[in-house]
Amino acid sequence: MSESPAVDHAPMLADWIAGFDLSKVPAAAVDAAKNCLIDAVACMVGGIALKSSQVVLEVVTAAGTSGLVTVPGEAARVGLLDAAWLGGHTVNALDFDDCFRDGAPSHPGATIIPPALAVAEARGATGAELLGAIIAAYEVSLRIGRAVDASPERKEVVMGYSTWQTFGATVAASRLLALNSTAIRSAFGITAMQAPVPGVRKEVEGLRPYGWIKNAYGACCYVGVLSSLLAEKGFHGHQSVFDGPFGFWIMSGSDRHLTEGYAGLGEDWLVTRVEFKPYACCRWSHTMIEALTRLGDGLAPEDIAAVDVHGFLEFYRGLGGDMPDNIVDAQFNARYLAALQLLGRSPEFGMSEADLTDPAVAEMAGRVRLHHDPLYDAAHNATMATPVRVEIATTGGEARSLFIEEPPTSVRRGGFNRDQICTKFRRVCDPVLGADRSERALSMLLNVENADVAALMRLLAAA
Repeated sequence: MSESPAVDHAPMLADWIAGFDLSKVPAAAVDAAKNCLIDAVACMVGGIALKSSQVVLEVVTAAGTSGLVTVPGEAARVGLLDAAWLGGHTVNALDFDDCFRDGAPSHPGATIIPPALAVAEARGATGAELLGAIIAAYEVSLRIGRAVDASPERKEVVMGYSTWQTFGATVAASRLLALNSTAIRSAFGITAMQAPVPGVRKEVEGLRPYGWIKNAYGACCYVGVLSSLLAEKGFHGHQSVFDGPFGFWIMSGSDRHLTEGYAGLGEDWLVTRVEFKPYACCRWSHTMIEALTRLGDGLAPEDIAAVDVHGFLEFYRGLGGDMPDNIVDAQFNARYLAALQLLGRSPEFGMSEADLTDPAVAEMAGRVRLHHDPLYDAAHNATMATPVRVEIATTGGEARSLFIEEPPTSVRRGGFNRDQICTKFRRVCDPVLGADRSERALSMLLNVENADVAALMRLLAAA
């Protein structure tokens, strides 16, 4: 068992958060954070329509309760903590939200953007304060994630992102509440005692249908905001929660504390290495979808006799299983996703409930076979690459094959540029908000440091 040395990282992190100065952030990091904000808002607006999100909305608005915070994509207004829980759920509901792989595998925006928007609206924050809170939260939470990242061997038993991602919500809320360093340390301690357990391994152990809680990002956002609000009122939390033999690293299920993970704060801007999704489904399937797009060029569905997909263990284990009967399950079913792509119904455009019961989709999925290739495991374990080899056999006797290791919008392949992110925003938001309001909201997000947060949130509410 790894134990951290006799250092105390909580004061260093808290001091940096309390003294954060947006004017000293490089332009590249500011632009990257705006991309994260635009992408997350689109995911929230699109994700609210899913059945799981509507159930959450129904529960938090039960008995006629309401509040001060807008629900993006809906006409409802809810309380601050309810908005945090709901937003954390909706942003990840389509599995369309951002990713990070560089030492802290996660969906970081899911526990940063929703609570930041909710607190900013509730407390009347400026656009510049919102943007600063978002950047600070990415930088600190991703470093905590790097420090507690478990070994590949440990991840075979215990794996989770939400446990440490809870601190993203804490940092964002603490900045917007203008907590001092001591209060931020209390917020850290309160957060650590309430963070969700690392439950990804249980979620994807092969049981179908998958649970709708997914990564528990709603709970993360709730805990982070609540912890910050308690600290604001003087509620005391442990002042040195990250270090020592009983520090947060072991509380989160990890087998090591990589203290070098905290390095580079304020110098190496991790937000610039966040990645974005072109498809509304698990990122592990994206190389497969790209390969099918390229291999299927010129082929009609009736031309395809069989498809064989050879992938790493997590792909084979987590994305196998029977045909899905709900959208959450569909996001993690490789054969179903392959069928959609081959039928011209790419997850690039989101997911449709109607496809779940379409015999044509089920029939095409029946032509797809998944295989585990141990040769691909090392690359996935080392860098979270998603190597697959896809083979298509045509009814005319042709054999097509393609190997792809990195997802199509990986930073290592050039990333997802601003124009692509704006196109994704319009594609998701125009049908919900209307093209005019969607475009006005996008313009405000692109210039968020000068935006009126209340006016922005009014644009994001459904008519």
